[in-house]
Amino acid sequence: MTETLSKAREILLRYSLCGRCLGRLLAYDKPGTRAPEAGEEIMAKLLREALALLNHSRESAVALIKALSESGYRPAQKIAEEQGLRVEARICPVCLGRLTDGVIDEVVAESVKRVSDYEFEDFLVGAYIPKYIASVEERLFSEFGLAESETLRKEITREVGSRLEALLGKPANFTSPEMLILVDIFTGTVEAKPASLYIYGHYFKNQPNIPQTPWYCSTCWGAGCERCAGLGRIYPDSVAEYVGEPAMRMAGAIGYKFHAAGREDVDVTVEGTGRPFILELIMPRRRRIPLETLKEDIERNSRGRVKVDMLDYATHSDLKMLKVSIEGSVKRYSAIVQFERNVSIEDLASLETALRGAVIEQYTPTRVLKRKGEKIRKKRVLNIKSTLIDTHTVRFEIEADGGLYVKELIHGDAGRTRPSVAEILGNTPTNISLRFLGILKTLHHPKQPTSNHARPK
Repeated sequence: MTETLSKAREILLRYSLCGRCLGRLLAYDKPGTRAPEAGEEIMAKLLREALALLNHSRESAVALIKALSESGYRPAQKIAEEQGLRVEARICPVCLGRLTDGVIDEVVAESVKRVSDYEFEDFLVGAYIPKYIASVEERLFSEFGLAESETLRKEITREVGSRLEALLGKPANFTSPEMLILVDIFTGTVEAKPASLYIYGHYFKNQPNIPQTPWYCSTCWGAGCERCAGLGRIYPDSVAEYVGEPAMRMAGAIGYKFHAAGREDVDVTVEGTGRPFILELIMPRRRRIPLETLKEDIERNSRGRVKVDMLDYATHSDLKMLKVSIEGSVKRYSAIVQFERNVSIEDLASLETALRGAVIEQYTPTRVLKRKGEKIRKKRVLNIKSTLIDTHTVRFEIEADGGLYVKELIHGDAGRTRPSVAEILGNTPTNISLRFLGILKTLHHPKQPTSNHARPK
């Protein structure tokens, strides 16, 4: 304690810290002691020390009494008055006099009010600290060697958090909270930030000409112009809107983001096992929504053009895995292709031999060069099966690396994709009807979440 008192004296003679901030800085050697009690104990001992010095070292005693008085320690102020010393209390340079139980109770009450409209099972408190306050605190840590001291932010979040646990009946969660409560003791303001709600599923697109996400007009970007007939978009709907909007309404969210494992061309249908996606609902008021009802609403609102299946709750970690899985995936397609000239069974046998297991070199397709930079991609065709429908028409079943442009694999894109079906057959495709049948496997395929945290409690 002698060393603590020596450091406390040194600090107070240079900075008029309030008792609570002084206690926080020096209570590291007394685990479990709250800053107010630690500060009170330290100041009481320093005052007794000053009184003991009055008779034989008055100058030192007066300096300490003044320092304690300026820090707002009432017993020291009374002694100063008795000694005829004129002293004015100063505002604490760290907390600006705002770190009091009264202020903390106010932000706790405001926090309860702010989160009352939200469903959540656990929470985490964060505290806003002005940059200049943080710099003052850092200077104190450095100047007096306070490497183990607790920060102002830590004390605020601990004090507010413990009171909220008692009032809300919910635990703090320091890793993946469903609610983040940001408090500012300097302004008395509180912000409630519910974590995003994630829903995993597979979508099916039963007819072409529905883009995965809204396709805005590149001329007016949504404002409406002659090119888009005033609609602001090239297509009136999208998979993301059919899925996201009813879910957003159910959850009382302010918005959503649609994350899918890759995307298909607008004229491609999605069948088979569907395309995996995760819907991120932003700032939801409700975290438990009827997923079966959501599934029905999506199908009804889209008039059967878009369906979803395998809906389940997910986590942010699942979203990361979904994004990682895109490049490591193997995807299945079915294509019905009409050719310019006759195709024989022998032609198709040679084609299968040439493409099965082949590495395809693709320059960025001509049709997407406006929005994607020029680069060369190397992707594998794992398997290809062909069925002759008539002399000019073939059905292909293709399994290939994710990221392979399948239409270009078929028509060759004027030699920018090699080898290609057109090149091997020496025959030009005149029409390609493509269907996406799902993901065969991935290197990091996101499983449907089963953890207690992911599901409603």
